[in-house]
Amino acid sequence: MLADKDRIFTNLYGMHDRTLKGAQSRGHWDGTDKLIKKGRDWVVQEMKDSGLRGRGGAGFPTGLKWSFMPKESDGRPSYLVVNADESEPGTCKDREIMRHDPHTLIEGCLIASFAMNANACYIYIRGEYIREKEALQAAIDEAYDAGLVGKNAAKSGWDFDIYLHHGAGAYICGEETALLESLEGKKGMPRMKPPFPAGAGLYGCPTTVNNVESIAVVPTILRRGASWFSGFGRPNNAGTKLFAISGHVNNPCVVEESMSIPFEELI
Repeated sequence: MLADKDRIFTNLYGMHDRTLKGAQSRGHWDGTDKLIKKGRDWVVQEMKDSGLRGRGGAGFPTGLKWSFMPKESDGRPSYLVVNADESEPGTCKDREIMRHDPHTLIEGCLIASFAMNANACYIYIRGEYIREKEALQAAIDEAYDAGLVGKNAAKSGWDFDIYLHHGAGAYICGEETALLESLEGKKGMPRMKPPFPAGAGLYGCPTTVNNVESIAVVPTILRRGASWFSGFGRPNNAGTKLFAISGHVNNPCVVEESMSIPFEELI
C-alpha cells in the first residue's frame, strides 16, 4: 500500500481546502522559482530519470516527449496543451484533480511550459465538465492574483499565460490532433501525421499535448527527486498513478497507488 506521505494528490477527495492557501499549506507552490531557475535541461532530465510515462493511456515517456520540442525558437511560439477531455467511459481521475487539487495542475503547467520554451498553455477541458471548469478557472484566477502565473511567473523570470478552453463534448477530441483542430475552432477531426505536434501543432507551431495527471505530478517529482518517484512500481513502469475503480465493485472510487499493483490488491 502506498503510504500517505508518498501521495502526490493531497486533496483527492475534497476533504481539505482546494484554494491557493490550502494548496500551499500542503506543500504546493513551494520554491517553484528555484525549480525553474535550475534550467530547462535539468527539468527535462529529471523527468526522463523519474520514469514518468503519459497518464492519458498511451504511456509514452514524458521527459522524452518534452525533449522533442525545439531548443531554439525559429520565430514561432511554442505551446503546451493539456488534454483534459477525459471522455473515455468510466474514466474519472483527471476530473478529481481539477475539482479538488487544481493547483497541482497549474503549477505543473508553468514548469512544463518553461521546460519546453512555451510562454502559453491551453487546457482543453471536456464540455460536460461544468463544475470542474469553474473550480479550475477559480484556481487560475487565484494564481494570477498571487503573481504565480502571468508576467515573471512565481518570480522565476519566466512570463507565462494559461488559458482554459471548454470543449464541445465530442469524444474524438480526446485524440491529440483532433483536440488541436477543435482548439483552433475547426471541426474535431484527427490530422494526418507527420507532421507531429512537436514540429507543427497548434496554429502550426511546436506543441506538446500532455494529460492532466502527467502534468500535475511534475512539481512533486522535481521537489522530491526523480529517484523517489522511480522507486515505486517496476522498471519501465515507475511511479504512482490514479486509478478509477468503477463497475461491479463494492466501493467505486479513485485511488492513488503504486504502478504495477496487482489488480486483486487494488480492488
